[in-house]
Amino acid sequence: MSLVSVSDLLAGRRSDDHCVAILDGRRINLSRFRSDVFHNAEWLSDRSVRRGAVVCEHGYWFIVGILALLKTGAEVILPPNAQDGTLRSIAGDVDAIVVDSESAVVPKRSVLQSSSEEVASFRTDFKNGCIHFFTSGSTGETKVVKKSIAMFEREASVLENMWSAELQKVPIVGTVTHQHVFGMTFRIVWPLTAGRPFHSEFHLAWEGLHAQLDGPTMIVTSPAQLTRLGGLAPLAENNRPRMIITAGSPLPPEAARDSTAIFGCAPIEILGSTEAGVIAWQDSGAGSAVWRPFPTVEVEANAEGVMLLRSSHASTPGWSLQSDKIQLEGDGRFRLLGRIDRILKIEGKRVSLQRLERELCELTWIKEAAVVGLGGSRPYLGAVVQLSAAGAVEIERLGKFRFERKLRRELSSTEDLAVLPRRWRFVDFMPMDQLGKRRVSDVVTLLEQNE
Repeated sequence: MSLVSVSDLLAGRRSDDHCVAILDGRRINLSRFRSDVFHNAEWLSDRSVRRGAVVCEHGYWFIVGILALLKTGAEVILPPNAQDGTLRSIAGDVDAIVVDSESAVVPKRSVLQSSSEEVASFRTDFKNGCIHFFTSGSTGETKVVKKSIAMFEREASVLENMWSAELQKVPIVGTVTHQHVFGMTFRIVWPLTAGRPFHSEFHLAWEGLHAQLDGPTMIVTSPAQLTRLGGLAPLAENNRPRMIITAGSPLPPEAARDSTAIFGCAPIEILGSTEAGVIAWQDSGAGSAVWRPFPTVEVEANAEGVMLLRSSHASTPGWSLQSDKIQLEGDGRFRLLGRIDRILKIEGKRVSLQRLERELCELTWIKEAAVVGLGGSRPYLGAVVQLSAAGAVEIERLGKFRFERKLRRELSSTEDLAVLPRRWRFVDFMPMDQLGKRRVSDVVTLLEQNE
């Protein structure tokens, strides 16, 4: 089935009984989808909503809300999360917060409604519609990235050209939220334009997704979730996915092996960003750390080895500087060498947070570490640490206070005492968002909590 733009889809390029989504086990056809978009656009227009935030539990109502707002010419805001404080902070900048549940307790709530009447095909030009995403760079500073439906459609075209033959018409299931670029691209827009039904729910637990499987699918997930497959039995052959797509952070080799054993296929890793969309991919089963850019993406390195990128679906036209150091391998392929260092001044001394994290992880007692700046105008460092098995034994033997002193003593061999972490938190799991990414704000919150 050929790719169809969202505008053409609503204008009748597919039959009215074509299945768009699966919601609570029910198949939603194109006629219902079109009617829901039209009905809610009229309703939001009557309420003079010119700038609306969309926060929906279900992927189906998420895309209905976005398209309804865009049809009215309104700007769409996708908050970085649905926490009460976040929604309160943006309420003053929007006319409505669009949700899909009557039980949602949010300011300026506007609940999407199912249409009771069918509407005829209609055409809306979504090319210039603006969707605001929020992201943070290596410093944790929040920035707004503006994207259009056309950018997502160009991205979907690249993905479809690569993998349509393998996927054919299988439905899409997932364990990542649609509220971020990765989930919106792979769980919603690509299947919508390619003619594959998407399951509206996303599952935080694998048991829920397993119960949803009924034949071949494509699974959209994250490395964080693929590291938590313990106890799952291998899928029956008739329920094995055609493809597993994962993104957000590196996939550990052991997680790739476990995934292959359970699902019957090796995950495909996607490298991308909110600004650039998809950049490159690699097959986790190939045992190679070399990334292959997508056909419409050009990758170069500047004099410092930092990635330069040009892409037809990026939010920035022309060449743009990324946040990764790379080593070019020929034919456009490359290896990742890490993010650009995050630098802070502590008591007048420059310190690389990334270097401190690496040095901590080189210690036998530490599995993973995150270092951040605290203290406002008088900054100091804090560290959240996930211990290794040896570390768990050592902290039990020494106690927390003496163990912290031991870590500082080890670091002092290469770092000035003034820049070493003063606050520590030892955790069983590192804080990560739904895509398996570590956010500075989550690390800071953890360090500021009382133990």
